[in-house]
Amino acid sequence: MKTRKLTCGTAYPVTVTYYQPAAIADFHNQPRRPLVILLPGGGYQFYSDRENEIMALQYLAQGFAVAVVAYRLRDDPPVLPTALYQLANVVGDFHRHAAAYGIDADKILLAGFSAGGHLAALYADLWPTLGSTVNADPDELTVSALMLAYPVIGLRLGWPTSEAELQEITANWSQHEADLLVTPQNPPTFIWATREDELVPVTNTQHYVAALREQHVPVTEIIYPHGPHGLSLARAVTAFPRSFDPRDLAFGEHFIQPDVAGWFPRHLNWLTARWNLTSFWLQQ
Repeated sequence: MKTRKLTCGTAYPVTVTYYQPAAIADFHNQPRRPLVILLPGGGYQFYSDRENEIMALQYLAQGFAVAVVAYRLRDDPPVLPTALYQLANVVGDFHRHAAAYGIDADKILLAGFSAGGHLAALYADLWPTLGSTVNADPDELTVSALMLAYPVIGLRLGWPTSEAELQEITANWSQHEADLLVTPQNPPTFIWATREDELVPVTNTQHYVAALREQHVPVTEIIYPHGPHGLSLARAVTAFPRSFDPRDLAFGEHFIQPDVAGWFPRHLNWLTARWNLTSFWLQQ
Protein backbone atom coordinates (compact mmCIF):
# COMPACT_ATOMS: atom_id res chain seq x y z
CA MET A 1 0.00 0.00 0.00
CA LYS A 2 1.14 3.52 -0.80
CA THR A 3 -0.05 6.51 1.20
CA ARG A 4 0.31 10.06 -0.10
CA LYS A 5 -0.75 13.53 1.00
CA LEU A 6 -2.28 15.47 -1.87
CA THR A 7 -3.55 19.02 -2.28
CA CYS A 8 -6.55 19.36 -4.57
CA GLY A 9 -7.71 22.71 -5.97
CA THR A 10 -6.30 26.21 -5.97
CA ALA A 11 -9.16 28.59 -5.15
CA TYR A 12 -10.51 26.18 -2.50
CA PRO A 13 -7.52 23.93 -1.73
CA VAL A 14 -7.97 20.89 0.46
CA THR A 15 -5.65 18.20 1.81
CA VAL A 16 -6.39 14.58 0.93
CA THR A 17 -4.78 11.43 2.30
CA TYR A 18 -4.70 8.96 -0.57
CA TYR A 19 -4.39 5.23 0.09
CA GLN A 20 -3.50 3.08 -2.94
CA PRO A 21 -3.37 -0.72 -2.58
CA ALA A 22 -0.31 -2.48 -3.90
CA ALA A 23 -0.71 -4.69 -6.94
CA ILE A 24 -0.82 -8.46 -6.41
CA ALA A 25 2.38 -9.69 -8.03
CA ASP A 26 0.73 -12.85 -9.42
CA PHE A 27 -1.53 -10.68 -11.59
CA HIS A 28 1.41 -9.18 -13.57
CA ASN A 29 -0.28 -5.77 -13.76
CA GLN A 30 -1.62 -2.95 -11.63
CA PRO A 31 -5.42 -3.12 -11.87
CA ARG A 32 -7.63 -0.06 -11.94
CA ARG A 33 -9.35 0.45 -8.61
CA PRO A 34 -12.76 1.72 -7.64
CA LEU A 35 -12.32 4.85 -5.51
CA VAL A 36 -13.88 5.72 -2.17
CA ILE A 37 -13.90 9.41 -1.25
CA LEU A 38 -14.26 9.26 2.53
CA LEU A 39 -15.64 12.03 4.76
CA PRO A 40 -15.30 11.21 8.48
CA GLY A 41 -17.69 12.78 10.97
CA GLY A 42 -16.91 14.90 13.99
CA GLY A 43 -19.60 17.58 14.11
CA TYR A 44 -17.57 19.81 11.76
CA GLN A 45 -15.22 20.28 14.75
CA PHE A 46 -12.70 17.48 14.09
CA TYR A 47 -12.25 14.34 11.99
CA SER A 48 -13.28 11.29 13.96
CA ASP A 49 -10.51 8.70 13.89
CA ARG A 50 -13.16 6.01 14.40
CA GLU A 51 -14.39 6.84 10.89
CA ASN A 52 -11.08 7.78 9.31
CA GLU A 53 -8.14 5.46 8.63
CA ILE A 54 -9.82 2.43 10.16
CA MET A 55 -12.69 2.79 7.67
CA ALA A 56 -10.24 3.40 4.83
CA LEU A 57 -8.56 0.11 5.69
CA GLN A 58 -11.87 -1.75 5.42
CA TYR A 59 -12.29 -0.57 1.85
CA LEU A 60 -8.61 -1.12 1.04
CA ALA A 61 -8.97 -4.76 2.08
CA GLN A 62 -11.63 -5.09 -0.63
CA GLY A 63 -9.35 -3.66 -3.32
CA PHE A 64 -10.59 -0.08 -3.34
CA ALA A 65 -8.40 3.00 -3.37
CA VAL A 66 -9.43 5.55 -0.74
CA ALA A 67 -9.14 9.34 -0.51
CA VAL A 68 -9.83 10.80 2.95
CA VAL A 69 -10.73 14.49 2.71
CA ALA A 70 -9.73 17.05 5.36
CA TYR A 71 -12.62 19.40 4.60
CA ARG A 72 -13.19 22.82 6.21
CA LEU A 73 -14.05 22.78 9.93
CA ARG A 74 -15.74 25.18 12.34
CA ASP A 75 -12.45 26.60 13.62
CA ASP A 76 -12.32 28.49 10.30
CA PRO A 77 -15.97 29.49 9.87
CA PRO A 78 -18.18 29.24 8.01
CA VAL A 79 -17.84 25.63 6.93
CA LEU A 80 -20.26 25.98 4.03
CA PRO A 81 -20.13 26.42 1.14
CA THR A 82 -16.30 26.22 1.18
CA ALA A 83 -16.27 22.55 2.24
CA LEU A 84 -18.59 21.77 -0.67
CA TYR A 85 -16.26 23.47 -3.14
CA GLN A 86 -13.29 21.63 -1.62
CA LEU A 87 -15.05 18.33 -2.16
CA ALA A 88 -15.83 19.28 -5.76
CA ASN A 89 -12.11 19.93 -6.28
CA VAL A 90 -11.31 16.45 -4.99
CA VAL A 91 -13.85 14.73 -7.23
CA GLY A 92 -12.71 16.76 -10.24
CA ASP A 93 -9.04 16.04 -9.61
CA PHE A 94 -9.57 12.28 -9.44
CA HIS A 95 -11.66 12.36 -12.62
CA ARG A 96 -9.05 14.33 -14.55
CA HIS A 97 -6.10 12.25 -13.33
CA ALA A 98 -7.74 8.84 -13.02
CA ALA A 99 -4.97 7.07 -14.93
CA ALA A 100 -2.22 8.56 -12.74
CA TYR A 101 -4.11 7.57 -9.58
CA GLY A 102 -4.84 4.10 -10.93
CA ILE A 103 -8.59 4.39 -10.48
CA ASP A 104 -11.71 3.93 -12.56
CA ALA A 105 -13.48 7.28 -12.57
CA ASP A 106 -16.77 5.55 -13.43
CA LYS A 107 -16.68 3.84 -10.04
CA ILE A 108 -16.41 6.56 -7.40
CA LEU A 109 -18.21 6.06 -4.09
CA LEU A 110 -18.74 9.08 -1.84
CA ALA A 111 -18.95 7.85 1.77
CA GLY A 112 -19.89 10.15 4.64
CA PHE A 113 -20.39 9.62 8.36
CA SER A 114 -22.45 11.92 10.62
CA ALA A 115 -21.49 15.53 9.74
CA GLY A 116 -19.36 14.12 6.92
CA GLY A 117 -22.60 12.54 5.74
CA HIS A 118 -24.20 15.97 5.65
CA LEU A 119 -21.46 17.25 3.38
CA ALA A 120 -21.71 14.12 1.21
CA ALA A 121 -25.50 14.42 0.92
CA LEU A 122 -25.28 18.09 -0.04
CA TYR A 123 -22.69 17.24 -2.67
CA ALA A 124 -24.90 14.48 -4.05
CA ASP A 125 -27.68 17.07 -4.39
CA LEU A 126 -25.74 20.04 -5.70
CA TRP A 127 -22.89 18.66 -7.83
CA PRO A 128 -24.50 19.77 -11.15
CA THR A 129 -24.32 23.40 -9.98
CA LEU A 130 -20.68 23.47 -8.83
CA GLY A 131 -18.74 23.37 -12.09
CA SER A 132 -18.44 27.10 -12.66
CA THR A 133 -17.18 27.70 -9.12
CA VAL A 134 -14.38 25.13 -9.30
CA ASN A 135 -13.68 25.46 -13.03
CA ALA A 136 -14.71 21.91 -13.89
CA ASP A 137 -16.92 20.33 -16.51
CA PRO A 138 -20.08 18.78 -15.03
CA ASP A 139 -19.04 15.26 -16.04
CA GLU A 140 -15.86 15.70 -13.97
CA LEU A 141 -17.91 16.14 -10.80
CA THR A 142 -20.01 12.98 -10.87
CA VAL A 143 -19.89 10.22 -8.29
CA SER A 144 -21.36 6.81 -9.04
CA ALA A 145 -22.76 5.95 -5.63
CA LEU A 146 -23.33 7.41 -2.16
CA MET A 147 -22.99 5.76 1.26
CA LEU A 148 -24.28 7.62 4.31
CA ALA A 149 -23.88 6.40 7.90
CA TYR A 150 -26.05 8.04 10.60
CA PRO A 151 -25.91 11.27 8.60
CA VAL A 152 -26.91 14.78 9.45
CA ILE A 153 -29.29 15.73 6.65
CA GLY A 154 -31.12 18.91 7.60
CA LEU A 155 -29.76 21.40 10.12
CA ARG A 156 -33.36 21.93 11.28
CA LEU A 157 -33.78 18.23 12.19
CA GLY A 158 -32.24 18.05 15.66
CA TRP A 159 -28.56 18.93 15.13
CA PRO A 160 -26.95 21.37 15.76
CA THR A 161 -28.66 22.49 18.94
CA SER A 162 -27.57 26.15 19.10
CA GLU A 163 -27.72 29.17 16.82
CA ALA A 164 -24.00 29.79 17.38
CA GLU A 165 -23.13 26.33 16.02
CA LEU A 166 -25.46 26.85 13.07
CA GLN A 167 -23.78 30.13 12.21
CA GLU A 168 -20.32 28.56 12.37
CA ILE A 169 -21.47 25.98 9.83
CA THR A 170 -23.55 28.08 7.44
CA ALA A 171 -23.37 31.83 8.19
CA ASN A 172 -25.93 33.20 5.72
CA TRP A 173 -25.64 30.39 3.17
CA SER A 174 -29.08 28.83 2.80
CA GLN A 175 -28.57 25.58 0.86
CA HIS A 176 -27.92 23.36 3.86
CA GLU A 177 -31.09 21.24 4.02
CA ALA A 178 -30.05 18.20 2.00
CA ASP A 179 -33.48 16.57 1.90
CA LEU A 180 -34.95 19.68 0.27
CA LEU A 181 -32.34 19.75 -2.53
CA VAL A 182 -32.61 16.22 -3.97
CA THR A 183 -33.01 15.94 -7.75
CA PRO A 184 -33.26 12.97 -10.16
CA GLN A 185 -29.50 13.46 -10.75
CA ASN A 186 -28.62 12.24 -7.24
CA PRO A 187 -26.51 9.05 -7.28
CA PRO A 188 -27.86 5.70 -6.03
CA THR A 189 -27.66 5.74 -2.25
CA PHE A 190 -27.06 3.29 0.60
CA ILE A 191 -27.98 4.82 3.97
CA TRP A 192 -28.22 3.52 7.52
CA ALA A 193 -28.92 4.82 11.01
CA THR A 194 -30.33 3.67 14.37
CA ARG A 195 -33.61 4.58 16.03
CA GLU A 196 -31.83 5.23 19.33
CA ASP A 197 -29.41 7.82 17.92
CA GLU A 198 -29.30 10.44 20.67
CA LEU A 199 -27.31 13.07 18.77
CA VAL A 200 -28.58 13.01 15.17
CA PRO A 201 -32.24 11.94 15.21
CA VAL A 202 -33.21 9.16 12.81
CA THR A 203 -35.67 11.59 11.22
CA ASN A 204 -32.66 12.93 9.29
CA THR A 205 -32.29 9.63 7.46
CA GLN A 206 -36.03 9.21 7.03
CA HIS A 207 -36.41 12.65 5.44
CA TYR A 208 -33.60 11.98 2.97
CA VAL A 209 -34.91 8.56 2.01
CA ALA A 210 -38.37 10.02 1.38
CA ALA A 211 -36.89 12.76 -0.80
CA LEU A 212 -34.82 10.27 -2.82
CA ARG A 213 -37.84 8.05 -3.42
CA GLU A 214 -39.95 11.01 -4.46
CA GLN A 215 -37.34 11.77 -7.14
CA HIS A 216 -37.09 8.06 -8.13
CA VAL A 217 -33.44 7.81 -7.05
CA PRO A 218 -32.47 4.21 -6.15
CA VAL A 219 -32.01 3.97 -2.37
CA THR A 220 -31.34 1.15 0.07
CA GLU A 221 -32.21 2.09 3.66
CA ILE A 222 -31.44 0.22 6.87
CA ILE A 223 -32.77 1.50 10.22
CA TYR A 224 -31.44 -0.56 13.09
CA PRO A 225 -33.49 -0.58 16.33
CA HIS A 226 -30.62 -0.11 18.79
CA GLY A 227 -27.33 1.71 19.10
CA PRO A 228 -25.96 5.19 19.91
CA HIS A 229 -24.63 7.77 17.49
CA GLY A 230 -21.21 7.20 15.96
CA LEU A 231 -21.14 3.40 15.85
CA SER A 232 -18.59 3.20 13.02
CA LEU A 233 -18.03 -0.55 12.49
CA ALA A 234 -20.17 -1.35 15.57
CA ARG A 235 -17.49 -3.79 16.69
CA ALA A 236 -15.15 -3.79 19.67
CA VAL A 237 -12.30 -2.37 17.58
CA THR A 238 -14.20 0.92 17.17
CA ALA A 239 -15.89 0.90 20.60
CA PHE A 240 -14.61 3.12 23.39
CA PRO A 241 -12.28 1.45 25.94
CA ARG A 242 -13.14 1.49 29.65
CA SER A 243 -10.46 4.09 30.27
CA PHE A 244 -12.43 6.57 28.14
CA ASP A 245 -14.96 7.12 30.95
CA PRO A 246 -13.93 5.53 34.27
CA ARG A 247 -17.26 6.70 35.75
CA ASP A 248 -19.17 4.42 33.38
CA LEU A 249 -17.16 1.29 32.64
CA ALA A 250 -19.96 -0.09 30.43
CA PHE A 251 -20.04 2.99 28.18
CA GLY A 252 -18.06 1.43 25.35
CA GLU A 253 -20.19 -1.71 25.27
CA HIS A 254 -23.04 0.32 23.75
CA PHE A 255 -20.88 0.73 20.65
CA ILE A 256 -20.74 -3.03 20.07
CA GLN A 257 -23.90 -3.96 18.19
CA PRO A 258 -23.58 -7.29 16.33
CA ASP A 259 -26.62 -6.68 14.14
CA VAL A 260 -25.44 -3.20 13.16
CA ALA A 261 -21.97 -4.57 12.39
CA GLY A 262 -23.57 -6.24 9.38
CA TRP A 263 -23.97 -2.88 7.66
CA PHE A 264 -20.53 -2.98 6.04
CA PRO A 265 -20.83 -6.38 4.31
CA ARG A 266 -24.39 -5.48 3.25
CA HIS A 267 -23.08 -2.23 1.81
CA LEU A 268 -20.33 -4.09 -0.06
CA ASN A 269 -22.86 -6.55 -1.49
CA TRP A 270 -25.00 -3.61 -2.62
CA LEU A 271 -22.02 -1.97 -4.29
CA THR A 272 -20.86 -5.22 -5.90
CA ALA A 273 -24.27 -5.74 -7.46
CA ARG A 274 -24.67 -2.13 -8.58
CA TRP A 275 -21.20 -1.89 -10.16
CA ASN A 276 -20.97 -5.54 -11.26
CA LEU A 277 -17.62 -5.71 -9.50
CA THR A 278 -17.08 -9.41 -10.16
CA SER A 279 -16.88 -8.75 -13.90
CA PHE A 280 -14.95 -5.55 -13.28
CA TRP A 281 -12.11 -7.41 -11.56
CA LEU A 282 -12.07 -10.43 -13.89
CA GLN A 283 -12.12 -8.49 -17.16
CA GLN A 284 -9.09 -6.32 -16.48
